[in-house]
Amino acid sequence: MKLASTHIDVDTIEEVVETVYAKGWTDGLPVIPPLEPLVKRMLDAIGRDPAEVVGILPPKQGIATIEKIAINCVMAGCKPEYVPVVLAALDAMMDPKFNFNGVQTTTHSVVPLTIVSGPIVKQLGFHYGDCTFGLIERANGAIARAIRLIRWNIGGSHAGEMDRTTIGHPGEAAYLIAERPEDNPWESIHVEQGFKPEDSCVSVFGCEGPHHTLTGPGTAEEAMNNIASTMATMSNNNMHFGGQLLVVIGPRAALTMAKGGFDRQKIRQYLFEKARLPVRYLKTGIIPTEKATEAELWSVYPGADKDDTLIPVVRKPEYINLVVSGGWGAGGAFCAVCPGWGYLGGHIQTRKIKPLGGK
Repeated sequence: MKLASTHIDVDTIEEVVETVYAKGWTDGLPVIPPLEPLVKRMLDAIGRDPAEVVGILPPKQGIATIEKIAINCVMAGCKPEYVPVVLAALDAMMDPKFNFNGVQTTTHSVVPLTIVSGPIVKQLGFHYGDCTFGLIERANGAIARAIRLIRWNIGGSHAGEMDRTTIGHPGEAAYLIAERPEDNPWESIHVEQGFKPEDSCVSVFGCEGPHHTLTGPGTAEEAMNNIASTMATMSNNNMHFGGQLLVVIGPRAALTMAKGGFDRQKIRQYLFEKARLPVRYLKTGIIPTEKATEAELWSVYPGADKDDTLIPVVRKPEYINLVVSGGWGAGGAFCAVCPGWGYLGGHIQTRKIKPLGGK
């Protein structure tokens, strides 16, 4: 197999490491050297034409071939069976509704979060318990890192250059969670997105980091009131610019809500009604006046001309995304809120994970 990528001769492992940094093939973190035998073994396992173009990645408009993707997966420490997850995530991010170019270049602290769901969670050994955002298993960390390196090397989303986020996000390095298969009283997140329960899927959502939220012990309503309070802050983009938001529900809180008679739709509706701020309060901060394609600015929401009107943090209940993940908790139940970018993009997209060799 002849590789199309440039071949660089080095003599020592130290020289390999320094070459990777000198060439700008990684951010501040080290990677596995993409040695030719490793890349060829990865390509053999993938079983697709190395020259096949998967997509054109913004903002650099880099050509994402199977070979280039394989190289980045090697650098991230992926096993071959992880590659279909990476490919599904890339396909989801390239959906126009996600606005991948915007997510890659915005000044806002938004990063694509990958959410893995379905039988593959246990098949590949994804972590989904305590410290669910912690990337403490190889599948979580390597896949998340591969996505980051592909965004960096092929997409060209370099901080301070194309990527202009002013504050940044620690999830830039690697950002992935898996849905918890057990202690989940509702349908899987991918089923809600139109797939079958037996499908293994990836969902991507552009969001900020998780805001830890105390949700128990107590009743379902008390738990959701705390979540609603975390959601409705004047400082997040959703409050000003609508769009979507993610709530990560811990298993203990999920069971409390289910026992209280709440399914996914009832949770969304409850949070939609409770996660609001009055116009009189919002007027003390910035007042967005730009045009929005879906008129999602709070300043044009019905009743925004009256001080007593309560503005919801997102403009529709269905803009609240829900996933069950995390640990059981020792003395209480916990959840997390991940604000989104607003109407501008990063909206959840889901794709089925196809087996190695499949297109």
